[in-house]
Amino acid sequence: MEWELGAGAIAGLILYGMTVGVVLAAPIGPINVEIIVRGVRNGFRSGWLLGIGALTADTIYAALVVSGLTPLADRPMLRIPLYLAGAIMLGYVGWSSVRRALHGELVDEADAVATRNGQNYVTGFLLAAFNPMGIVYWLSVGAGLVADAVNRVGRIGAPVLVGGVFLGILAWVTAISLVAQVSRRIVTGNGMRWITGLSGLLVMGFAVWFLWQALAGIAAL
Repeated sequence: MEWELGAGAIAGLILYGMTVGVVLAAPIGPINVEIIVRGVRNGFRSGWLLGIGALTADTIYAALVVSGLTPLADRPMLRIPLYLAGAIMLGYVGWSSVRRALHGELVDEADAVATRNGQNYVTGFLLAAFNPMGIVYWLSVGAGLVADAVNRVGRIGAPVLVGGVFLGILAWVTAISLVAQVSRRIVTGNGMRWITGLSGLLVMGFAVWFLWQALAGIAAL
């Protein structure tokens, strides 16, 4: 009977974690923008691989929380270079989209090669790894969720909850990649150029915000 109650608690924790994962992944941000745009431009696999790359980086951040390394990660001196690196990465990705829109280079052989050799995965990983907000989330909300999981079902609760969170993020990434794939039949020509260009400007806006945060952090030292 106790085993059944324990199994029920674990199942509930997984579902809870999946809900948290979807809530975490759903807000508009540079990663979601890139998943949608690359999915519309190059198909499901392109956007999905970028999302899986970002999911991998989030897994590393979550591992820091579960392993108790949060004091090492929660340092301004670590966040400042991450903000700077994130600004550079987002600026490059955003400008690449704007350039494509201006020159009409929406689908080309370079994109196909990038999909095959895993560059979309690497881009997604770097976008998430250089995003200090990922660290902030896991050191605040994530740490609280882990503590709650331990209180519910014991020490096994932490990895179970984290597993649920990433199942939720995986479900979200897969869903929006599928939506992007379906949208390819609707968005063509000038519409695709507008989406690519506007998304690039939005991503560059995130880059400016990251740069501002880095400069503010340097000024506060």
